[in-house]
Amino acid sequence: MAVSNQTVLTKMSHEIQEAMAKQGESTSSVREHVRAVRLMCDLLLDEQAPQELSPSVQEPTEAEIRKMMGAAPRKTQTEDKSLVKTSGSSFDEEDANGNSILDF
Repeated sequence: MAVSNQTVLTKMSHEIQEAMAKQGESTSSVREHVRAVRLMCDLLLDEQAPQELSPSVQEPTEAEIRKMMGAAPRKTQTEDKSLVKTSGSSFDEEDANGNSILDF
């Protein structure tokens, strides 16, 4: 159930008048009325805050998409050559039956 801004402002005005009327009596009663006004101010400000803020939607860049997807950086030519050298080597042991580690 939403309360209109006019109703809240009317209540605030009433609390301010009450605080002014009791100003000479005690500071604790004045503070209670001022606290009530403060609460109503916060209510109005919090109610209006989501309407004022509009989320800005920004499309991710291509670099951000690559990072999110876990794309590996491109390899240089020297890295590619080192991979070819290691994969082309054969076993030089007398117990080995072939190049595969699954050959027994």
